[in-house]
Amino acid sequence: MNHKPLVPEDLVRVRPAAHLARAATAHLRGYVKKSTPEYVVAQMWGRDPVTVEVLRAATAPATTTTSGWAKELARVAVYDLVQSTTSISAGAQLIDRGLQLSLDGIAELRVPGRVLNAAAAGQWVAEGQPAPARQLSFASAILQPRKLSVLMTFTHEQAESSNIEAIVRQTMGEAAGLAIDTQMFSATAGDAAKPPGLFVGVAPTGAATGGGTNAIMTDLGKLFGALANAGAGKNAVIICAVPEAVTLKATLGPKWDYDIIPSTALPSGTVAVVEVASFVSGFSAVPTFRVADQASYHAEDTSPQDITGGTPSPAVSVKSLFQTNSIGLKMDFHAAWGLRAAGHTQYLTGATW
Repeated sequence: MNHKPLVPEDLVRVRPAAHLARAATAHLRGYVKKSTPEYVVAQMWGRDPVTVEVLRAATAPATTTTSGWAKELARVAVYDLVQSTTSISAGAQLIDRGLQLSLDGIAELRVPGRVLNAAAAGQWVAEGQPAPARQLSFASAILQPRKLSVLMTFTHEQAESSNIEAIVRQTMGEAAGLAIDTQMFSATAGDAAKPPGLFVGVAPTGAATGGGTNAIMTDLGKLFGALANAGAGKNAVIICAVPEAVTLKATLGPKWDYDIIPSTALPSGTVAVVEVASFVSGFSAVPTFRVADQASYHAEDTSPQDITGGTPSPAVSVKSLFQTNSIGLKMDFHAAWGLRAAGHTQYLTGATW
């Protein structure tokens, strides 16, 4: 198979997320064909050094420390995977707008908070007079990386298909984006498995009754008023359930200059506002891939359990990769997010419009 030489300009035309999907595809096809992922990359995409770097990073993270255009592009593949799901993930759109940090080799990252109190500002001073010295009080967002796993199964026929790269890219991106939304826009506390939801510690605002435009204006006034009281609101976005997003866009019109982002993870009637300038997120740039075709697994996408010993036992339903002639592909990477000031997200439930 002949391929024209690949030059940096070619890679600019390919989104970094494509190389992550190619790396996953190479693991999958390599397993089926009993060959190495690197050989699959050469056969399917020719000379693609960025995908090769992602493959190396997945097994030996230290290989990404050398500076170079191919290696640097490989390091943003995970972020770009998340950003490529903005059409289905409100969390991805928020991440794209906020501060983005690398969590490579970091167990905990403290990001300085924002100075929001006018009393902590500088002061005007007359000539010859002493300037006041103030001790600033900083809050901080604490980012503790948590593992996000995307486990997908494919039949051998799918793995051998010429469309497998597109299939892997779509399913991997959708799974990651929806998992981020479900946790990010929740009041579920963080723990050893997941970052905290943005609604943790925030009392929901009471929704206006009666519906219609008056209720919309009242609810938005309450939400933005609460942001303003916390020193936020200038760079806010509105994130809400799909029905409310449609209603807002149809009612407020094109002159409304705050972005409205729908989320399928939010229940109907939920509307939130988030100060983008305070939002910070971090991702590891080194995903890991695992492939198997001899395993049994609990086919459950919300609350997976051990196959035996849980409730019920055995778990329902259990699938066999061997029996169904399928292959399991698992991708793991680490993520975290937070706000650099308290009160910079507000939300309400039970909107009547």
